[in-house]
Amino acid sequence: MKKKLKWIGLGLLGVVLIAIIGFFVWTQLTYGPTEEALSYAAEATEVDNRLEFGDPSSETGFILYPGAKVEKEAYAYYGARLAEEGIFVAIPSLRLNLGIADIDAAEDIIAAHPDIERWVVGGHSLGGSAASGYALEHEEQVDGVIFLASYPISTMADSDLRVLSVSGEIDGLANESDIEASRDNVPDATVFHQIKAGNHANFGMYGPQDGDNDSPLSAKEQLDETIDQIIDWL
Repeated sequence: MKKKLKWIGLGLLGVVLIAIIGFFVWTQLTYGPTEEALSYAAEATEVDNRLEFGDPSSETGFILYPGAKVEKEAYAYYGARLAEEGIFVAIPSLRLNLGIADIDAAEDIIAAHPDIERWVVGGHSLGGSAASGYALEHEEQVDGVIFLASYPISTMADSDLRVLSVSGEIDGLANESDIEASRDNVPDATVFHQIKAGNHANFGMYGPQDGDNDSPLSAKEQLDETIDQIIDWL
């Protein structure tokens, strides 16, 4: 009986190890940046495995968490455009390429730039949810949250955080009903903007994404509208 239990235990351990290894491999199967995205990433300074754009003594800083399994360079266009408006932008690499595994990614960035007076955090998809978790725990440091095809990790309806939510009309992953449901979990003054014919993947520059819908917009067209909304909101 003991021998049988031993083999059962070893079998279960093997299953767990296979699952862990499989999960790790899955997290490494990332969506890489397009050539266009890389051209904007070339404008960044890479510090401690993050991209930084603009003047580190700017009044406002924006920390953008990438979407799940999307490489940080795919969001470089945000940094290039917003830096032109005097906004400092940092885009970190996330542990296991998952925002939920690195919610506190903003902490070291904020500590490294004490001259910035106002911080906003946000992100794409799961990255936005993770950023909201950081903001809720650090309201004394963070002024607001930007959701890009995303919604809060937990309710923030009673917080003093300013919130902007930008979504895509035909997003196949964070669909219209998901965004509508998130209204109950954000402050009443939250600004919502829907991009007509916008999808999920076009909030970055990394090509099509599994489960998403095709959009007639180019990534740059969708990003330009998104960034205009961010600038107006800031």
